[in-house]
Amino acid sequence: MTQHKPWKTLSYSQVLDTPYLKIRCEQVAVPDGPILPDYYIIENRGWVGIVPLTADGRFLINKQYKHGIGEVVLEFPAGGIDVGEEDTPQQTARRELMEETGYSYDDNDIEFLAHMLANPTGARTRIWWYLARNVRKTGEQKPDPVEVIENLLVTPRELLHLIHEGKFAVQGQISAAYLALERLGYMAFQG
Repeated sequence: MTQHKPWKTLSYSQVLDTPYLKIRCEQVAVPDGPILPDYYIIENRGWVGIVPLTADGRFLINKQYKHGIGEVVLEFPAGGIDVGEEDTPQQTARRELMEETGYSYDDNDIEFLAHMLANPTGARTRIWWYLARNVRKTGEQKPDPVEVIENLLVTPRELLHLIHEGKFAVQGQISAAYLALERLGYMAFQG
């Protein structure tokens, strides 16, 4: 049986240190292997995504431009964990849903969906996903100054169609969509 051993950090330097993103360069020794002089790791507080479902069974998704890819994408509301929210990702979910959509939910209408890792090879980023049922419009959008977000309501069938057409294409978002559809009874795990 193969034994997986952690790498040993010999030294490191902080290459970038901002409130939103940190990048460190480590010199690491791989067990029974080479010494890597420059292994880069992205660090942040993580982020939270929320799969919002209205009382009539439609998913609330966002349409917005993402500069990293230079395209308009479709996705569920999501965002970074702010300072002070590290121990309460559910608080981040509530805040992001309200900021990006103006929608909210009752405390008993949210449930944990999944915990995921984003790029564990080069990042220390954890993602928490929640499913919120019976979301409703209770306020106005308050997006960040660089965000222009259009909210759309889609049926489960329409969401699957968008995924299969490659129009709802962010990898973690697709995983959350399938987990939510399974949780809601639209598909079953055959394991």
